[in-house]
Amino acid sequence: MLARTIAFLPCALALHIVTAQDAPQRVIEVHVEGLSNDTVYLANYYGNKLFYADTAVANTKGLARFNDPKGYKAGVYAVVIPGPKYFEIVVNEPRIVLHTTADDLMGDLVVKESVENNVFLAYIRFLADRKMEGDALREGMQGTDDPIAKAGLKADMEALDRTVKAYQRKLIADNSGTLAAGLVHMSMTPELPEIRKADGTLDSLAAYHQFREHYWDHFDLSDERIVRVPIFANKLEEYMTRMVPQVPDTINRLADALIARTEASEEVFKYVVHSYTHKYETSDIMGMDAVFVHLAQTYYCPAPGKASRATWMSDEKLEKLCERARKMAPLTLGKPAKDIILTDSTEQRWIGFHSLPAEYVVIVFWDPNCGVCKKELPALYEVYKDTLKAMGVEVFAVAKAVDDVLLRDWKKFIREQELDWVNVALTKTVYEEARKDPMKYIPKLTTLESLNYADTYDVFSTPKIFLVDGDRKFVGKQLAPEQIEDLVRRLKERKAKG
Repeated sequence: MLARTIAFLPCALALHIVTAQDAPQRVIEVHVEGLSNDTVYLANYYGNKLFYADTAVANTKGLARFNDPKGYKAGVYAVVIPGPKYFEIVVNEPRIVLHTTADDLMGDLVVKESVENNVFLAYIRFLADRKMEGDALREGMQGTDDPIAKAGLKADMEALDRTVKAYQRKLIADNSGTLAAGLVHMSMTPELPEIRKADGTLDSLAAYHQFREHYWDHFDLSDERIVRVPIFANKLEEYMTRMVPQVPDTINRLADALIARTEASEEVFKYVVHSYTHKYETSDIMGMDAVFVHLAQTYYCPAPGKASRATWMSDEKLEKLCERARKMAPLTLGKPAKDIILTDSTEQRWIGFHSLPAEYVVIVFWDPNCGVCKKELPALYEVYKDTLKAMGVEVFAVAKAVDDVLLRDWKKFIREQELDWVNVALTKTVYEEARKDPMKYIPKLTTLESLNYADTYDVFSTPKIFLVDGDRKFVGKQLAPEQIEDLVRRLKERKAKG
């Protein structure tokens, strides 16, 4: 429960208006001295973001009353006054009555009616006082070189830490079952025994695995209220980003384990699944699309005859997500790359990258009318000419040349830029003839996947770059030219080490 000055207008706070269907009816009265006929907002947390839940107009004495007949779900809320400024409250009781002043929302806050907010306000003020003590002790340690004085100050810091933990444990024990106690418990780091090696030194790797195993000990993952308190969202983000190695297989395994623990609460299940999906669907880290595909196929896209577990999504959105996952699935790192066999600029010679003798092949899809392509291809060629070619890397450039203009511009560009790597295209002749009768080319000269390369390789924008190894499996994607060189070096070093 913190009073804050926020730098955005009240309307910017809301991404949507929350309708608390099937929520308990509650009354929240806030008396703010200094307000008169001012609009006061009630906002609720979903994750660590605030959304408007209700609006009230304070009377001439500054009294605002929130009593939506639809109710308010339990969680942490914010009372927002003009400024805008706000302070946070715990909503988990039928009636909450608060009094404060517009000049000092937190400093003057008095809880008139609410056991939970009395508990939490006392805790926040206790922490604020202990923080001041801790800051003074740290400042003292930094300001002295006397080892005896430092040792004394360190002992005082340790005693202060014990005091805080004792307060937290007593608060939790005395207020069992309250959301206020739950918030305090969730904020505490699990205390675990030290793990030492045979020589007596700390085993940091074992300690990490132990901590990760107990990371969620203080959270009731079946309690839907946790999705409406910011600490859960912050801890989940920390867990996804810092506690779990960013390796797709490891992420998938630990995500599945965590999600399985949320299945008793539809709200928590939804929040965790959505958080993971959004994070890895939008990730810029190479290879993380494999996590999105796994999540989509496991939780969103039903097997034949079964229903989707993502009950919160509309059929239209679900269909789009599953189609996206379907296209991405064959293109994740480690999967075999389907061959693309198309003609060179003579339209007489058919070339596929599987047949190239190079150990590594860069596959680049581009469009002669794409401005970005015209900048990136020459840059890639410079790296190819200077280093990649000598490293056993070939470039297989696939262009869109399905009409006279594109065909002309394609030939002109590769001639002017002297791109003497492997140039192929879906040319006008092949495109038009294949539309009439694809069997003219399949399977004698090419494949259906090659003629439909845009769908096969999910080429919805250009340029699009992949790197495949000697087994023609994907080992890189969407790389800048200098990144290709670095990746190939590391792959060769790894291969040499066995």
